Amino acid sequence: MEAQEIINQIGALSYFGVWLLSFAANVLVPIPEEGVFIILGYLAGGPHLNGLILFPVIFTGVIASDITIYLLARGGNRFITGAYKRIFASQVESRMEWVQKNINKVIFCSRFLIQLRFLGPFLAGYLKIPFKKFLLLDAGALLIYIPLYLALGWYFRSRIDSILNGIGVARNIILMAILLGLVFLFMKYIRKKYAKMRL
Repeated sequence: MEAQEIINQIGALSYFGVWLLSFAANVLVPIPEEGVFIILGYLAGGPHLNGLILFPVIFTGVIASDITIYLLARGGNRFITGAYKRIFASQVESRMEWVQKNINKVIFCSRFLIQLRFLGPFLAGYLKIPFKKFLLLDAGALLIYIPLYLALGWYFRSRIDSILNGIGVARNIILMAILLGLVFLFMKYIRKKYAKMRL
């Protein structure tokens, strides 16, 4: 699907549609959640979506999705537990003692790790972490995570089509290289924290 077509489809959504998209983006949408939020940030600069309304709509959609995963895991839902066992159990179970000791950090930091964001809400429910504690940690991470990607979309809104299609002039390449460098440094910092916590 062309980038412009994706942008047009997302841009045609109502705020309720944006909420549903935010709720489902982590598991159902065929492009990464980060891509969805960058596109929404881009659209926030236009006439259809207001950025001040957009943030709480996205925030409540994503947090509702995380709460749903938490509650299903806490209740021992077969589908959600089966997904965990198929994808993550082999890696997590051997480190479960470490996970239990560092569950607060796992809940917060997993939101920033593309392939592992499911683990925070799931493990919080699976290990029966108090709901208020989970909600506080998850909301704190989302207050950083969502504005970051919305701001990126807003900043690159004049160049988003070429960025998403991999086509651009040298200036765009340089800007993207800087951006990727910053993201890489942030991810390296998070991984170092995880490595220290394992010791």
